[in-house]
Amino acid sequence: MIPQKNSIRFLVNPSAGRGTGRANLDRLRVLASKLGAGLCVSRKVSDLAEQARRAAGDGVERLLVAGGDGTMHHAIQGLAGTACALGVIPLGSGNDLAGTLGVPPDLEVAVERAMSGQIRRIDLARVGETYCVGYAGVGFDSEVTRYANETKFLRGPLIYFYSVIHTLITFVPPRMRVVWDGGEFEGKVMFTVVNNLPRFGGGMRIAPDARIDDGLLDLVIVKEIPKSTLLSVFPKVYNGKHVGHPAVRMARTTRAEITIDRTMTLYGGGEPLQEVRAGEPVVVEVVPGGLAVVTPRP
Repeated sequence: MIPQKNSIRFLVNPSAGRGTGRANLDRLRVLASKLGAGLCVSRKVSDLAEQARRAAGDGVERLLVAGGDGTMHHAIQGLAGTACALGVIPLGSGNDLAGTLGVPPDLEVAVERAMSGQIRRIDLARVGETYCVGYAGVGFDSEVTRYANETKFLRGPLIYFYSVIHTLITFVPPRMRVVWDGGEFEGKVMFTVVNNLPRFGGGMRIAPDARIDDGLLDLVIVKEIPKSTLLSVFPKVYNGKHVGHPAVRMARTTRAEITIDRTMTLYGGGEPLQEVRAGEPVVVEVVPGGLAVVTPRP
């Protein structure tokens, strides 16, 4: 069933995709006008959560959010636990949520699918009061993400590949203690990632069997390995073939408690989530059915 016009709203991040959002702003305005829908343009990142929260409070059925995974991350802070459904319009660098949901990259088609698709509820991860739709990770991957966010001269998935090579030069594996449902690990690691989506970093299938609605999170621990080995294993992440490597440990859990021997930043959706102080555990837990999303119909 096509939603009523007054139950649709667009939310656009003009900074998404290093300017891709701004470049498509006029096209989005035209599409919103044709649909008789309102359109909000975020002025800053923090504005995204507030505008999403306002849409939910106004009774909007579908909020069509135009941006990348970082944009979606901020928008869900205002949508989590509400009936307002997120319609993903991918205009970012990685677009892992869009890829998981099957949202096409074509702008007009993505909007049409967001209008006609079915609404379903998917899980979220939560760190403190912050929600994540994709993953929460710390270690080598969080350092890669931090550098990717600072890199201004590349676009698209190539950013992540370049950032991996750059970060590899100076990275020193931290020692972590990770506790999950029925399991525990302690030792030096390259990184630990708690996943709700099967992919991150612009298409890397870090947890290829992860499901977004099973009430569980997929934990991936990569133990310390020589940097040359990491380089040889890294390309396999794009097709999920890294899973069988002896340094990779995986588990399904409802929560994970992570303690690190130094202060590092936990990242999710390409955004910093929380500073993890040395010796102070941080908990990542699942929120079953925490978000309504539009699943596009082919």
